[in-house]
Amino acid sequence: MRIIRRSPLPLALAVVLVAGCAGSAAQTSPTSLLSSAEVESATTVAADPAGSSVTPSIASEAGPRPSPGTGRATTPATTGPGTTVVLPKDWSDFDDSLADALVGSGAWGISVAVAKDGKIVHTSAMGVADPDTERAAKTSDRYRIASNSKVLTAIVVMDLVEDGKIGLDEAVTERVAKKLGVKITEAGVADITVRQLLSHTSGFNEYQRTFFNSKVDDCEGAAAIGLTNGLVNPPGTEYTYSNMNYCLLGLVIEAVTGDSYEDVVQKRLLQPLDIEGMRVAGTHEVKKGDARHLSGESRNYLEVLAAAGAWVGTAEDLVRILDSLDTARSGWHPVEATTLATMLARPAVPFPYDNRWYGLGLRVWVDGSWGHTGTVENARSMVLHRPDGLTWAVLVNGDAPSNTDKLRELVDAALADVGIATA
Repeated sequence: MRIIRRSPLPLALAVVLVAGCAGSAAQTSPTSLLSSAEVESATTVAADPAGSSVTPSIASEAGPRPSPGTGRATTPATTGPGTTVVLPKDWSDFDDSLADALVGSGAWGISVAVAKDGKIVHTSAMGVADPDTERAAKTSDRYRIASNSKVLTAIVVMDLVEDGKIGLDEAVTERVAKKLGVKITEAGVADITVRQLLSHTSGFNEYQRTFFNSKVDDCEGAAAIGLTNGLVNPPGTEYTYSNMNYCLLGLVIEAVTGDSYEDVVQKRLLQPLDIEGMRVAGTHEVKKGDARHLSGESRNYLEVLAAAGAWVGTAEDLVRILDSLDTARSGWHPVEATTLATMLARPAVPFPYDNRWYGLGLRVWVDGSWGHTGTVENARSMVLHRPDGLTWAVLVNGDAPSNTDKLRELVDAALADVGIATA
């Protein structure tokens, strides 16, 4: 383990840098000026039924959209252990590359973990975990993983599918509506399946204001809005990234098992991996060992996101979770190889990018890499499994990079600095 202490970006300067990205109405706290959006792509959006005179800024994880294309493989191949990658004896150039690109340029602290064939080969921490106290970052610090929470949710859902507790093509919204005591009346909503929720092809609007403008108190409140309003597309016809899908999946897990969403994830995924400390956190909840992500005082987005984006954990936790899906390596696996193939397969709907698609809880690139990204206020994260057997995760306390997908570019550059080629 190598810990690098960097000078954090002064808070006053950070506010100046992001003053044009306000995600909600102005607050007296400077943190109200920080971006709060989480969206994978800028697909066509209908008006949010929740309504708001304030439009949240969209910090797209996807960046500029290329021309629509058909992509390449429908399911990328995964390679077995032993793919030739010469690991460095000294990772200092790797750490320095990431620190130089991020710390002091919008990020206060960074945590990174790298594994080869399921074994952790490097961890490091850079900068500070708390921008106010300047506590040095540690590799054991837990960060907001934002939409990487969707990976945990998807794995547990697919585990329940394997166990026959629920069908992948089963319509499930009526079960959640009954649980919430609301009635579905709009066309198509009652027909939405588990597969469509997992792949963001349900037809739900993005609902950015509902999740990020303190319109409701929790995921249940958001779900009630989604279930009682219309869709922007018929189910199964278009891709529209929406946190509504995974908020609902968390409630589906509860309806199917009779237990709380977090308890089911702990029992079915985290405990078998011997992962301790990961939890669903509140927006203003900071426990010992947590990195502190500054948030406006009136914000409550983690409570509303829930299964869509409220988990906190370490970079090593994320690597171990993603690696557990690769059945080519030894160890415990939460789902079978055929299930992973289903999660990686390209959905039969148009997708707006040539180089990637969204499977079932996993973003998949045509080069055979797969993982996810996450973006919320003052948090960036990415985890990626490569065909050469390398898996890495980077967690950031701060608002850099502005496009979370750039983390892959920065990690590729850092790996090149220690002699590891791009996958």
